[in-house]
Amino acid sequence: MLRWIPVEGNSEGRGQGGSPGSSPPGAKEASTRGAPGARRGGAAGRSGPYAMFPRPMPFSEILGQERAVESLRAALRRGALHHAYLFAGPGGVGKGTSARLLAQAANCEADLPDDACGRCGPCRKIAKGVHPDVLRVEEEREMARAGRWEPKGGRTPSRDIVVDQIRELVDRRLSLRRFEGRRRFVVLDPADAMNPQAQNALLKTLEEPPPETTLILVSSSADALLPTVRSRCLRLGFAPLPAAQVEERLVAEGRTPAEAALAASLSGGSLGRALELDAARLSERRLAVEQAAGLRADDALGWIAFARDRAPDREAARETCELLLVWFRDVLARASAGERAPLALSELAPLTALAAERLGPSGALRRSDGVKGALAALRQNASPALALERMVIGWFHG
Repeated sequence: MLRWIPVEGNSEGRGQGGSPGSSPPGAKEASTRGAPGARRGGAAGRSGPYAMFPRPMPFSEILGQERAVESLRAALRRGALHHAYLFAGPGGVGKGTSARLLAQAANCEADLPDDACGRCGPCRKIAKGVHPDVLRVEEEREMARAGRWEPKGGRTPSRDIVVDQIRELVDRRLSLRRFEGRRRFVVLDPADAMNPQAQNALLKTLEEPPPETTLILVSSSADALLPTVRSRCLRLGFAPLPAAQVEERLVAEGRTPAEAALAASLSGGSLGRALELDAARLSERRLAVEQAAGLRADDALGWIAFARDRAPDREAARETCELLLVWFRDVLARASAGERAPLALSELAPLTALAAERLGPSGALRRSDGVKGALAALRQNASPALALERMVIGWFHG
């Protein structure tokens, strides 16, 4: 939906710096979203340095998450933001962006009850990551690499969010007064990177948060968090996006329809993952299917070579398995319904037809089950190469 908002006539758009203005006393949203004194946006017909400019509100950036977004907007309208949220769901579906937009909406200077203008001083600072009252905590090594954190004692930065980060960046910062915002936010992303000591250190803050403060835990593996942490947060689920919606967005970004269809089918409902699948990576995925289809029952060395080449690490092994699941669904559809069956990987139709004829429905199902078993093993920290080796052995000797 398009809304009219005030925009500085010389504005360079979202994400650029700006300075906050002053506000008339007694602004109507002061009691809803923090202390009084925030500048409000103008009404239609306003002149001077502001012009009326139509653009979508920032929450419209979030695709396919209407339930979660509406819950946040309703809390903004009521002035009843929770002290701690757990944004749970797969990666690349809008959890982190929603956290940023919520912080902007709660601190926006425009007269919007449940959204943010994206152009005022606080909105711009939050978008650039420089607002003093909006803190983002990431894995220690990522923050050290960005120059935002230095591990104590000169030790090597951890891949986790560690207890020192919680004590120094969260507890100490929250003990201070707010600098300029109406509401303070701490975003832990990914929250499941917290080790158990860090999660336990966060419990006291979750139990007794400072006033006008919201913590947001962003997690793709929410069940990996301690039950005591999860129970103190209001959980909002973010669902995988429909493949058609991902495909439509990719075409709008300039992908060819064939590339968009393939990337959408491999994304697992994650727009972020789909956007990362460029032409070179998609070509590599097609090669993986061709290699798997070419494996022979009498070539054990070929099985081992396939597993080694396609599982240099856990993420690569997982991507290979997810791709094979999509392809075996195509093989099953072709074996069951013949040439009229719609295929997710249409450019592999000749290879799919040959596999459908050779395996039949039962063989396609058995191999698909083997892929699911490999994915389950990877989630249990199995060796990536061994997981793929066992998968292929099961295809021929299951």
